[in-house]
Amino acid sequence: MDAETLSQAMAIWTGWGSRSFPTRDDDAVVRAFGATAGLDVLRRLKAYEAEFYTSTAHTTAPDLATMGEQAAADFRRRQPDAPEAVVDALTWCYTFDWK
Repeated sequence: MDAETLSQAMAIWTGWGSRSFPTRDDDAVVRAFGATAGLDVLRRLKAYEAEFYTSTAHTTAPDLATMGEQAAADFRRRQPDAPEAVVDALTWCYTFDWK
């Protein structure tokens, strides 16, 4: 799965860049990519999200900005090939969910 597809799908799924708060809209991804490809993409997005949320930055960081930076750094160490747009969207979700 290429970086552009993952980045576009993550933006659609989370609402990154188009909403004021994160969503996880599976149906929007399926509408955008079709049933078969959409479900494949969703599996990857959800795996990325699960991995991102293993960070414990929310328990140690002194503020939201630092928390996001630490969580993103943790994720990049485990998933160095993840597109930057995916990391940005997940950082936004993580800091919103742990604010």
